[in-house]
Amino acid sequence: MRYIDIELIRNKVKKIKWNEMNKNHLEDILSIDEETGEKYISWDDIESKHLTIIEDLSSEDRKKYISKYSDWNILQKIMIEEYGYKCWYSEAPIGNGELEIDHYRPKNRARQDDESGIVNKENGYWWLAYKLDNYRLSGTLANIRRRDRLKDNSEVGGKGDLFPLDLDQGLIADEKGSTFNEIPLLLDPIVASDVGLLSFDEDGSVLPNPLINDDNDKKRAEISIQIYHLDLDQLEIQRQQVWQECSRVIEKAYLFYVNSDSREAKKLAFCNCVETITKKTNHKAEFSSVARVCLNIYKKREGYSDLLGLLNL
Repeated sequence: MRYIDIELIRNKVKKIKWNEMNKNHLEDILSIDEETGEKYISWDDIESKHLTIIEDLSSEDRKKYISKYSDWNILQKIMIEEYGYKCWYSEAPIGNGELEIDHYRPKNRARQDDESGIVNKENGYWWLAYKLDNYRLSGTLANIRRRDRLKDNSEVGGKGDLFPLDLDQGLIADEKGSTFNEIPLLLDPIVASDVGLLSFDEDGSVLPNPLINDDNDKKRAEISIQIYHLDLDQLEIQRQQVWQECSRVIEKAYLFYVNSDSREAKKLAFCNCVETITKKTNHKAEFSSVARVCLNIYKKREGYSDLLGLLNL
């Protein structure tokens, strides 16, 4: 999981080009740029329009309305342009799989877990259905409830309508109320402190960050790994491949750094190392957090820290 600065998305949705939307039901709130004459629409206006309508509907009609007008999908292109073609929860490449915008706080119903049958919000966080801050770009493996088909007797994973809360220390938000006093047990990629609670090893396994001292933070990491399906075999294999590629170029550069007298050989190894690590740790790259963990481990090893410092890595 890599930190997503939602403010970068917010700045881009202030003026969404109308010709890229083709949403007839929003024509009444489009604007025209006085200088260019270009038609555009603001997400703030879209949110305001929908909220005004749905707050007066019955719960059943509201769910039908939200299902019909899934305008949040127009934001996918902007999210991909800013943070790459990857899932914000798992950092897995979408590939030819299905991409969707997930509501971090479920829009229709929010359940605590599978075991207790507790439903925290029968009608979900409907007033956040069109709230930009509630959107996360997700792959289906992180969002759809299913078992790991490559593991026997695996637990069901995937977020679905699950949104577990710490019910001992926090509160459940009232209808249309603030969520400030809620304590979600799911890690959130738009919260910088949350993404640091996960770590990885050279086998591609995901685990709570070993540096975590708080039991509640460890619990949140463990729950998130299970619910977001971050421990899928196929994800572990892909993360392992990223780790191995980063490790390979660092080891090779170190070998030439220590043993080679050839300036050209050193230069080639160094350039390859810098290029690979820079690309793999870029915020748009798949599993970039894995590459960062790998790099940080090498930075702590004797000798390697000098090399990586020399390479500005």
